[in-house]
Amino acid sequence: MKTGQITDRQAREVVDLAVDVDVCAAQEVDVRYAERDEIERLIEEVDREIAAEQRTASVRLSHEFTDQRRAWRSVRRAEREALRSLPARLDVAVVAESEAA
Repeated sequence: MKTGQITDRQAREVVDLAVDVDVCAAQEVDVRYAERDEIERLIEEVDREIAAEQRTASVRLSHEFTDQRRAWRSVRRAEREALRSLPARLDVAVVAESEAA
């Protein structure tokens, strides 16, 4: 059974490559870019969540406002209809009183 041997030359090349300043700097830059990308992804996710919460809150507010507005309008309409029917009711009441007399 043969086992692989590492010669001094091969070992030196691997060690030189591992401790090479340019290679280490490139690896550090890659790590920084990966960290930056992860941070940006997290920030975008948080921004999407905040925007979704704001949309939900604005929809809730608009529905509450619409419901209150609708309730107030229905009260006003009912009051107007009651006021409009008063002269007709008075006329009918006057006619009924004159016929009864």
